Amino acid sequence: MTGDARMFNSINTNGNDGYDSITFGDNGKGKVKGLGKIAISNDLSISNVLLVESLNFNLLSVAQLCDLGFKCIFGVDDVEIISVDGSNLIFKGFRYENLYLVDFNASEARLSTCLFTKSSMGWLWHRRLGHVGMKQLNRLVKHDLVRGLKDVFEKDKLCSSCQAGKQVGNTHPKKSMMSTSKAFELLHMDLFGPTQYTSIGGNKYGFVIVDDYTRYTWVFFLVDKSDVFATFKSFVKGIHNEFETTIKRVRSDNGSEFKNTRIDELCDEFGIRHQFSAKYTPQSNGLVERKNRTLIDMARSMLSEYNVSQSFWAEAINTACYCSNRLYCHRLKEKTPYELLNGRKPNIAYFWVFGCKCYILKKGTRLGKFDRKCDEGLLLNY
Repeated sequence: MTGDARMFNSINTNGNDGYDSITFGDNGKGKVKGLGKIAISNDLSISNVLLVESLNFNLLSVAQLCDLGFKCIFGVDDVEIISVDGSNLIFKGFRYENLYLVDFNASEARLSTCLFTKSSMGWLWHRRLGHVGMKQLNRLVKHDLVRGLKDVFEKDKLCSSCQAGKQVGNTHPKKSMMSTSKAFELLHMDLFGPTQYTSIGGNKYGFVIVDDYTRYTWVFFLVDKSDVFATFKSFVKGIHNEFETTIKRVRSDNGSEFKNTRIDELCDEFGIRHQFSAKYTPQSNGLVERKNRTLIDMARSMLSEYNVSQSFWAEAINTACYCSNRLYCHRLKEKTPYELLNGRKPNIAYFWVFGCKCYILKKGTRLGKFDRKCDEGLLLNY
C-alpha cells in the first residue's frame, strides 16, 4: 500500500481488489483509490499495490516479499531480506518499537527508494528529537551543526502529537470599518489585578473602560473586586452629566465582578445593554485587553527609569492612561482619542518626565528668613 500515485508504473483506478477503504491503527480510514504495479528494480516489480488516500507510509507485506522469492529473517533489533539460497543480502531494516523500517537511502539495497518515502525517516527523526520542527531539522543538516543527522525533511502531513501540544488559535482579523458612529455607543470594560504590590492608596485592582468610537480610556483603582459596581455607577452618572448623553452598550468578559445581579439592575435602570465576550477567549474582548497591555507596559517602563518604588504603580498607570489619550491615533480615524471626544487637538507642551525631580513651593506657612521656600519631590502624575 502507498499514498503516492507517482510511484506507479501502471494503475487501474476502477479496480481495488475488493477493498473500499483501509482502517489505520488510530481507527481512521483511508479510501482505496486504485490498484496497480510498482517497479522495485530493473527486473523486479510488485503487483497488487493499493493506492490509499491519506497514507503517508509505504507498506510492504512479508507475504509479497516471499512471493518474489526472498527470505525474511526477523531479529530482535533488525530484519534482513535475502535471496532464497541465502547468498545475497537484498536489503536490511531496523526495528523501531513494534515496526520494522527500511531506509533505502542508507541501506545496501539494490532496490529503488520507491518502497519507503524519504519523509518517513524524516518523521522518525522528528519524533526522536522531541517533535522539533522540520525547518529546524533542515537547518541543522544544511549548516552541518550536528553529527549523525543526514536526511531531507519535508512537512508533507500533520503531526497529531504536535497539534495536540502546540496548536494555537487564529488571530482575530483587524477591523476594516467602524462598528459605532459616535462616542458612548459601546464601552469595553475589563479589570486587571490583584497586583503584587498594594498602591499608596491601598488599591490592588485596575478598572479600565475604553470607548469603542474614540478609543478614549478611563482607569479607576479599586481596593476589591466588589467596588466595581459603585465605580461603574458613578461613571455612568458622570458621563450623563458631563457629556449630556447616555451609554447604549457595554461589553465585558464573564468575570464575576461584571456578571452579577447589581450590574444587571444598574444597566436596566439606565437602559444600557450589557454584552459578554465568549468564555476563555480574551481576544473577543481584545480592544480593552490590548489597552491593558499598553498601559502596563508604559507604566513598567516609567517606573524602571528612575527606580521608582512599585507601590506607585497606580500613579504610573494613571499617567500612562493620560498620555495614551493624547498620543495614540485611532487607526481608522487618524485622530487622537482626546480630539475625537472633545473636538479639539490636545496640548502636550506641559508634559514632564515621570519620576523626575520637582520642587513644590511652600504656601500658607510662616517661613523664617532663611528657611527653605520649597520641598523637593518626584513628579508622578498630572
